[in-house]
Amino acid sequence: MLRVLAQSLTLLAAMCGFAPAEERAAAPDADGYRAQVEPLLAQYCLDCHSGEEPAGELALNEVLTRGAVSHDRQTWDTMARRLRDREMPPEDGEPLPAEQRETLLAWIDGQLANDDCGGVRDPGRVTIRRLNRNEYDNTIRDLLGVDFHPANDFPADDVGYGFDNIGDVLTMPPILLEKYLIAAQDVADRALGTSLTNLVSSDNVGGGQDAGNGFRVLPSQGDVTAKVRSRGGKHYILRVQAYGDQAGDEPVKMRLAVDGQAVREFDVRAVADAPQRYEAWVDIPKKGQATVAVSFLNDYYRPDLPAPHDRNLYVGHLELMGPYPDSYKQIIPREHTPEDRVLVAREIVNRTMSRAYRRPSTTAEVDRVLRLVESVHQDGGSFAEGIGLGLQAMLASPHFLFRVELDPSPDDPDGIRELDDFEVATRLSYFLWSSMPDKELFELARQGALRKDDNLAGQVRRMLADEKSQALVENFAGQWLQLRNLSTVAPDRNTYGHFDEALRGAMRQETETFFANILREDRSVLEFLDADYTFLNERLATHYGIADVKGQEFQRVTLDPARRGGVLGQASVLTVTSNPTRTSPVKRGKWVLDNLLGTPPADPPPDVPPLEEAMLAGTLRERMEQHRENAVCASCHKVMDPLGFGLENYDGVGAWRDKDGEFAIDASGELPNGQKFSGPQELKQVLLARQDDFLRCLAEKMLTYGLGRGVEYSDRCTVRDVAAATAANEYRFSSLILAVVQSDAFQKRSAPRVAADASATGKEATDDK
Repeated sequence: MLRVLAQSLTLLAAMCGFAPAEERAAAPDADGYRAQVEPLLAQYCLDCHSGEEPAGELALNEVLTRGAVSHDRQTWDTMARRLRDREMPPEDGEPLPAEQRETLLAWIDGQLANDDCGGVRDPGRVTIRRLNRNEYDNTIRDLLGVDFHPANDFPADDVGYGFDNIGDVLTMPPILLEKYLIAAQDVADRALGTSLTNLVSSDNVGGGQDAGNGFRVLPSQGDVTAKVRSRGGKHYILRVQAYGDQAGDEPVKMRLAVDGQAVREFDVRAVADAPQRYEAWVDIPKKGQATVAVSFLNDYYRPDLPAPHDRNLYVGHLELMGPYPDSYKQIIPREHTPEDRVLVAREIVNRTMSRAYRRPSTTAEVDRVLRLVESVHQDGGSFAEGIGLGLQAMLASPHFLFRVELDPSPDDPDGIRELDDFEVATRLSYFLWSSMPDKELFELARQGALRKDDNLAGQVRRMLADEKSQALVENFAGQWLQLRNLSTVAPDRNTYGHFDEALRGAMRQETETFFANILREDRSVLEFLDADYTFLNERLATHYGIADVKGQEFQRVTLDPARRGGVLGQASVLTVTSNPTRTSPVKRGKWVLDNLLGTPPADPPPDVPPLEEAMLAGTLRERMEQHRENAVCASCHKVMDPLGFGLENYDGVGAWRDKDGEFAIDASGELPNGQKFSGPQELKQVLLARQDDFLRCLAEKMLTYGLGRGVEYSDRCTVRDVAAATAANEYRFSSLILAVVQSDAFQKRSAPRVAADASATGKEATDDK
């Protein structure tokens, strides 16, 4: 019994200790603590948390000795919440009279109120973190214009604090490094088409004279022609190897044409000892044969003048390469000549690297990659192949794979550094889009203007309106509401024979569309608790028993508030919080506490017995009550179960029911504070009455996701400010996002300190314990 109490009361117990008289005498009396509070703590907490074997192995005299909230704020804050919800003292402990409970709460609340959240705040620090799988795919898409999913082959990302973008748990196993190297090559090949393009060499060359060295010479104005065949697509590269006999006051001039249409002219300065490759871009939208012509434009012959007196063009290997993907021109935006090849390569590497690293690249970084590009040229490779190797190096760089923020310098006051605009732009884009900043964000960062005037608020609104904010729906809502779990649940076929993959997909799409509507229309976040509408297609509407919805397209539907409204009436949430053969009031109640109220229960001890249905009789409620006759179980379930029972009108896959088999549904519940309700409609009103708790919970979840780290007690003022700003602006979704983005926690970084335990929280219940 003591072990269970210790797990459920750990934070409360931390302030209920005992201290010797001489120690208590030395402690200060904080506004009547010694006279009013300490006797109550000793009377109602001492039995469990003192002696040689205190509950949870916690000897708590230190907190009692200090007697000041400022030293143990988190402990006192948790104690106040549990006292207020009447979770404490436990049922088998000495009852705490209402007057004494109010005395304790008044004192604690008064002490906590002394913290005005003024002065310098610790913004916290985010562990250097790699891109998770979603972020990697999205960044590749936006960086290079290649929309495929190389990260599908990566190991699954670890989850901490309920999300998979937490720096503390995004480790780098050796297998992932190997996958990164493979993906970098694959991405570069796909983006530039270097391994996917068709090389169409010409074996049918005419014109000119055979020079005997693999080249054909044009001694006077004329053409070398070839028949080539395009294979569809549009973007091709016509490549020819050439050199000239140089004479006169200008270099050899050459023109490339396709089907009589001039493509590009070149000054051919190359000579016999060093032929050059010349490339021209050409669009050939249709399949079929095409005629390529290489023309000599400026014949020169002056035997009367000193040598050299004869200008000629030599044409060697001729090929049409392609078709190339559209992403080719996004990476290599212009053609080059042999003379400006290195300059063009530098421009490409500098621009691509700055975008890939999400900050201006340095000369040294560019030079290192350019050496790789040049090595390909020296080995006879094409320009695109050289750029591709440089691209692989960038994609394998820690500066691409990780979001790097420098720590404050010793000169930064209070050990806090304000992030630069590139860092803020990066935080913002991965928060709202799970991807890199776009051109507009980069330009504002380059100008140092992202946080000037109303630019930051304007960018938040622009980004939320952009279709890429669907990433916030899929990645934040998908984890906050646990929609991702829907893909793995397996309702029993015998119990729910109508459940199929079409219904599973419709369940998830309803909740994602509902969340996206609140986001895009900037509606009140309280609609997550209760809304008079949802989005359904015919399959899901039939499942809900709602008529007049036809077709596969989702449409907005007005709801009966007595039946549904908000996420708690949506089949996605109701299904992931059920067992395969029946509902689970435990899972549903825990889900509400975790995800809507931010008051998760303690994890059950490992030896708590499961609900043995075969040994218990009656309705599910009756079986659960028999189960809770075990005192070990009762302390954990008195908060969770009533919330879950309020949802019993929904079966294990979210369909409405009035009976569970032969038994009538009893959807009533009573919370530890004495508040009673019956059915989902009254439960929603209970939750709306606790909208401050909901706002705090949502602010914590959004801050955790936006920062990529767990919210600590030092963030309590930021959480409070985010919730208050949201409430002050009609609870609009954009106000929630903007309050997070404008916080010091989002825009600043503190110096290293001793790290707190960063283990993941929010384990899901796997059985009814």
